[in-house]
Amino acid sequence: MKTRSIGHLHMPSLTGIATAALGFVLVGFAATASAQSLGKANIDFPFVAGKTQCASGSYAIEAGGGKVVLRSQDPKGGTIAMLVITRLGRHDTDNATELVFDKVGGKFTLSEVWLGTGDGYLVASTPGDHEHRVLGGSKPSR
Repeated sequence: MKTRSIGHLHMPSLTGIATAALGFVLVGFAATASAQSLGKANIDFPFVAGKTQCASGSYAIEAGGGKVVLRSQDPKGGTIAMLVITRLGRHDTDNATELVFDKVGGKFTLSEVWLGTGDGYLVASTPGDHEHRVLGGSKPSR
């Protein structure tokens, strides 16, 4: 039996390694993109998202990776990223985007985001008594 010396062992080429690494990265991006939820909402009142005061208007919503991102559709508007406090168990069969705002002293704070038929996202917690305003879903309230 012939034994190869270290100098004759087959070494993968740099091109092969780079191709494999690129494949892993692309698969990772595809998995991340598919794990995200998307929605849109028209919010007809000013509100607070995270620590940012937001104007009324149209917003695109993206959730995934432990955060919820709101993007104003107004060219002068901005993008707000909020960390998810916890996931909320689905309590109905709605598949429309639903936003829940906590109302304290006339100020609205975005607290829950529901996209598609999956569980919701809690992005703000308001201690003490407060009212709710719900946009979207099957039972919106004013």
